[in-house]
Amino acid sequence: MFADALRYPFADRTRVDGTATCLVALLFGGTLLRLAARLWPDLTFLAPAALGVVPLVAFFGLVGGVLAGDGFPSLATAETLGFAGRLLGIAAVYLLPAAVTVVAVAYVTATGTVPAVLTGVTTAMLATVALLVTVVCAYLLPVAAAVSVREGLRAGLRRDALRGSVSATYFLAWVGAAVLVVLSWSALAATITRSVAALLALGWCAYAHVAAAALIADGVDRTHHW
Repeated sequence: MFADALRYPFADRTRVDGTATCLVALLFGGTLLRLAARLWPDLTFLAPAALGVVPLVAFFGLVGGVLAGDGFPSLATAETLGFAGRLLGIAAVYLLPAAVTVVAVAYVTATGTVPAVLTGVTTAMLATVALLVTVVCAYLLPVAAAVSVREGLRAGLRRDALRGSVSATYFLAWVGAAVLVVLSWSALAATITRSVAALLALGWCAYAHVAAAALIADGVDRTHHW
């Protein structure tokens, strides 16, 4: 399972082209968003920011096709847009509790204002809760996303979508995918200010996300009966 996922981005010409397209999408999207950040707070930042969303949506659509088990969809098609919409929609739903919890803990930590109902609760305890919520959301998201891109956004929100998450196969697939993605994000964050190194990190990021999507798709296939 792991070996197949690691080979997936380069297994044949179609997959090489798809992975390369993911890299180009990340490159264009990242460049435009960096330009928008430099122009902020001038309102001209809106133009590159809006344009930067387009290649990033294409990237999520391509990765969504891999997660669905269908391979890379054709670029600039309704199918790609549908994959991206389902993937981003399910991510927004599953990551919202984690985001709210982290922001709330950060606010309490920064201001020292603790609600009356949390009297006696330490900052360390709140941070632990935030970490646990984030891990749970991150663990459930991939399996729900896989169901969503295959059967629709509503299917990904049903309880049945999560039944595969209790299997050892999915757990191992999730661990492998998480390692790939986290390492790619760390490399990108460490090289963001250096152009050549950042380009290499983007290449690794594209590869890691495609391989992680293939790994999760395989893990979900082994635990679901479609």
